[in-house]
Amino acid sequence: MADPTREAVLRGLDALRAEGCPIAADPQCHERLADVGLRRWRSVARRHRGRRLSPDDRFRDLVRGLVAAFEPDRALVGPLVRDYECVARVILDAVTSTDQ
Repeated sequence: MADPTREAVLRGLDALRAEGCPIAADPQCHERLADVGLRRWRSVARRHRGRRLSPDDRFRDLVRGLVAAFEPDRALVGPLVRDYECVARVILDAVTSTDQ
């Protein structure tokens, strides 16, 4: 059974690739981006026990998780973090649209 949220993320990543996003440039990485992002999003309650994150904090947590998973040295990400934010926005949009 296909996960509709994951499928929505993959479609969003294809759109980002078409727009020239360097993080989504390699279609072979889309599945891993989707899996890592969704796992990070869904595990927030377990990782932040007893603390309810604001939507902005949760978004930043997702971006941090993506950077940690795909960049060998987080200190060198610099302006590329904006592209990770675009990927995180695709994941957030997919999660909120399929949860309704």
